[in-house]
Amino acid sequence: MSEFAPQIVLAGFAAVFLIAFAKSAFGGGLAVVGIPVLALVMDPVDAAVVLTPLLPLMDIASLKVFPPRTWSMPDVVWIATGVFCGMILGAAVFAGLPRDATGALIGAAILAFALRRLLFGPAPKPPLDLSRVRALGWGLVGGLTTFLANAGQPPVAVYLMRRPLTKTVYAGTMSAVFTIANVTRLPLMAAIGLDRAHLLIYSAALFPAIPLGAYLGKRLHDRLDRDRLLFWVHILLVLAGAKLLGSAVGLIP
Repeated sequence: MSEFAPQIVLAGFAAVFLIAFAKSAFGGGLAVVGIPVLALVMDPVDAAVVLTPLLPLMDIASLKVFPPRTWSMPDVVWIATGVFCGMILGAAVFAGLPRDATGALIGAAILAFALRRLLFGPAPKPPLDLSRVRALGWGLVGGLTTFLANAGQPPVAVYLMRRPLTKTVYAGTMSAVFTIANVTRLPLMAAIGLDRAHLLIYSAALFPAIPLGAYLGKRLHDRLDRDRLLFWVHILLVLAGAKLLGSAVGLIP
């Protein structure tokens, strides 16, 4: 099927818009939705290749919303180090998996993260001081899930949400971490996507969704409660994750 078939173009615009929107609203908190939306109409590996060159462009837009003064720099350093190590591990895992296994892994990861949030919500725990070990460890998990499913935010949030950070500093720190992650993984994804270079034309066609998503995301950051929006997005993630997992194991066509 052509990458420019109507349903694929619409899915691509939706995915890129949602990621750009999320990065400017919450520092990348909803970027996990991108690959599942695209993977509903194309191979999950192709979806990752399509989004990879667009993510740094979205980061440029989000960094205008969350400049360095909004970052918790010690957290950024330790989390980003863990994320980098996790992406190296992810590259080894990702490149060696068959298509169905990749779809099942991505779907299961998305489904688990979304269901945990919907069923249990954020558990009330005391604020956490800076912990290099925890930041590095959760960053490592986040790097692995970033490379596999563009789903690095939930593991990192397990640590970062317990830090005594304001909404804007939390979002700024998350934005900084995944800006570093997206730039660093470009050569890793390039190695996997060498035989999929034709998808870069499709990536370029989706660029106009970035400024629109970034503009509306900034407006939302200033006006709305983050948890309310996250609830509905996690509903979408449950549906997308179930579709990916079900298709991979043959339960859903």
